[in-house]
Amino acid sequence: MDFNIELTEFPSAVHANIYFWARGVMPLSRTIDAVTDPAMRQSCVALHGFVTDMLSDMYDHPNAWHLPVMKLEEFFGNRPALDMKREFPDKFKKVFAQASHTASQYDHLLFWIGYAGTVRGDAVVVSAERLRDIAKRVSTSVSPIKLDKRMQALGRVGFTMEILPAGKGSFLSQKYPGMFPALCALAAKPNFEGYDFRNINGEHEPAFDDCFLRLMTEQRERAGDLHDYALERKARASLNANWGVDYHYKGKHIMKIGTGDDLGCFLDVKVIVKDRKDGLSVVDKYLEKETPHFREQARRHLTGCDANLCIMCSTYTSGQYVTVLGKRHQMCGTGVIGCAWRNPAQADMAAIKRLIDIRGAIIDEAHAAKKAKG
Repeated sequence: MDFNIELTEFPSAVHANIYFWARGVMPLSRTIDAVTDPAMRQSCVALHGFVTDMLSDMYDHPNAWHLPVMKLEEFFGNRPALDMKREFPDKFKKVFAQASHTASQYDHLLFWIGYAGTVRGDAVVVSAERLRDIAKRVSTSVSPIKLDKRMQALGRVGFTMEILPAGKGSFLSQKYPGMFPALCALAAKPNFEGYDFRNINGEHEPAFDDCFLRLMTEQRERAGDLHDYALERKARASLNANWGVDYHYKGKHIMKIGTGDDLGCFLDVKVIVKDRKDGLSVVDKYLEKETPHFREQARRHLTGCDANLCIMCSTYTSGQYVTVLGKRHQMCGTGVIGCAWRNPAQADMAAIKRLIDIRGAIIDEAHAAKKAKG
């Protein structure tokens, strides 16, 4: 599988998860120049090659990696995901977790080997105690795949384990024998995710275009455009591990830009229209000044709290019903209302930018009123 090919449709949710994970692996061209030691650079190249091979084989042969291919699809049948979540919340949570996290347990296995191991020649050796701990960690209730089965799968890409005297484990890579110094060095740092070798010489602060990297080219360009627009209007951007990038203006949330979930790469944009303390009358006052076409766009993209996409609300609870621009709307339980787009088209960009302006104006008005009161 070539993960540079930009795909939007997949044979299964498991394939989507692997693809999304692979696109989050930092390209060597972005990270290798930060590694100054020649031997470590070679090790980083080897580790990157191994991870790419592993994910490629995993995508092409998921059953050989003991992954639950089609399990989520069989659970849904022809019914919408939200209906299944509401009717079978516990089962939904379990099956969704299996589809979205089972593959990543191989990534966790590599981390624990690197974290617990010591490089000896072309191998990395793990003590018997640590090996038992690794075996417990990589077989979970969500992904009950034993260490021996995982090693059987990893053998497809030349990664093997030998049990040494006293129960120690020796891990070898036939195709990429030099990968282990980089694996151990990276696992010792705070941020292992994405195989970003810039972390080897010290914790690296990701750039915002790093966050958008996994998106398709068209959506990545739109994310960058909105990012620049928000900064031009004096917003402050901050990376959010749960979402992507958050934007604040004068201490108030104005926008979120996300890059999908565990089962897909997509651009999620949400502009805050009303936060916890804003009155609905203030929101309507600003929106009613806009053109009928813009108001209709805003209505159509109002975020309803469906307890599925809302990270603040559970399966069983959601917010009250309110009226925005004459539309009855179920507000998030936190009191936040926004307008959201998934993979916005170019035709949507003007409306999104205008909503950023309106949000800024609402914040400015609130600040001026507070200042006038002293």
